[in-house]
Amino acid sequence: MNRVCDRCNDTELIATTKAFRFGLGLLNNLVKKEREYLCPSCGQRITDDPLASDMPVDNTGNSNTGIGDVRRRRVWLTNMSADGKDIMDVQFPAAYETGRDILFPTFEGNAQDGTVIDRHGDPDLMLEFAEQYLKLYKETMPAGRLPNSLVEIMPALHLLVTAAELGFKAFLTRDGKEPSGHSLQRLYEELDPAHRDWIDARFSASYLNAGLTALGVEPPTVQAILTRYDSTYGGGSGVYMDSRYYAEPTTRFRRADSLHGASLVKSNTPYPIFLPEILSAQINAYRFFSGHERLRRRGGDVRHGVREPGSDNHGDWGMVPSSLGLIVVSVPQPAGINAEGEDLASFEKLLTEHPPGMCADWMYGGNTLLFYGVGEQNPTDGHGTLNGVRCRVWRRRRVGMHARDLYLLADRLENSVPFGSLSNVRIVRNAEQ
Repeated sequence: MNRVCDRCNDTELIATTKAFRFGLGLLNNLVKKEREYLCPSCGQRITDDPLASDMPVDNTGNSNTGIGDVRRRRVWLTNMSADGKDIMDVQFPAAYETGRDILFPTFEGNAQDGTVIDRHGDPDLMLEFAEQYLKLYKETMPAGRLPNSLVEIMPALHLLVTAAELGFKAFLTRDGKEPSGHSLQRLYEELDPAHRDWIDARFSASYLNAGLTALGVEPPTVQAILTRYDSTYGGGSGVYMDSRYYAEPTTRFRRADSLHGASLVKSNTPYPIFLPEILSAQINAYRFFSGHERLRRRGGDVRHGVREPGSDNHGDWGMVPSSLGLIVVSVPQPAGINAEGEDLASFEKLLTEHPPGMCADWMYGGNTLLFYGVGEQNPTDGHGTLNGVRCRVWRRRRVGMHARDLYLLADRLENSVPFGSLSNVRIVRNAEQ
């Protein structure tokens, strides 16, 4: 059906397609096509994207420049991942001359993919950054030949050390710890001992170290390698600083350092050999100790991107509670908290008389998830009331959860935290589904 003008009511709009190119090096091969509708009666123009509508520029005083009708617009570009789950938006203001249709950005743009960072941070995202930096290090570092100069390898070294730092901080953030500084050795020492042991074991089994062991030569330790990157020139610098400010005056060194103000041939810059192996072990260790992997090793049915639909179900992961011998009770905000943010008496009584093994209430749309053992009761999934508290019971259907809470749940199950059952609690099913 053809579109008609909303001003003239019955006048049919004339549709045209405009193709814009970009006066921007990184995007000059990209074409943005837009559908535009023109009313032949009143002259109204409508584009498919209202955020990209034209705004004429006042060219008063420029009549001798030969410039035609210059217009401005807000450009919105969208890129969707192959699986359709991730959307990347880039926006920037631009100007163009009618007839040329080349968009020239007038200021820096904005890029966003909908990522939300809350008070707990996103350690999984930190690890993704670390992986990307490690990937770029491998692409940037000269391969099959020696580097021509330090200038050539410094960007790669910067990426590598940044990847290592982010990887260690991802562990600490996930464990609820506050990472300290940029020292790789110190960050490594702050890891949970079980995580350090796993990284050590994987690093020892790497190709390089296995070869040294077969020769009867003692291989380097993770700690020794990391220390190498923390102290390069008399303790006055480390690779974290070198890869950024290598050529700055030596007066930038601490005054207490013997090299302050000295003429120095910097011959102690590391050439990475073992650190990339440590990073591979680090990334594997992070995944091995993730909440979903530990729950799966306990027999849990946990899948990414798969959960029951509904406005009261949140999170990127879907978990079947019964696969872990659990029942999850989801209490909506109006049934648990009053307008002042305090627990309602009925909800507080439920928590006191029947304490759950774990509660989760951050980023669940106001809901509170209570985790119980199955016990003798065999409730079915659905909405109902639990000792007078309105709720939704999850047992065999996939309740949505966040990666952080999967990690905390795995901790509690591994540490044998008691999960009280609902054997003596009455669950009344509601008609609401």
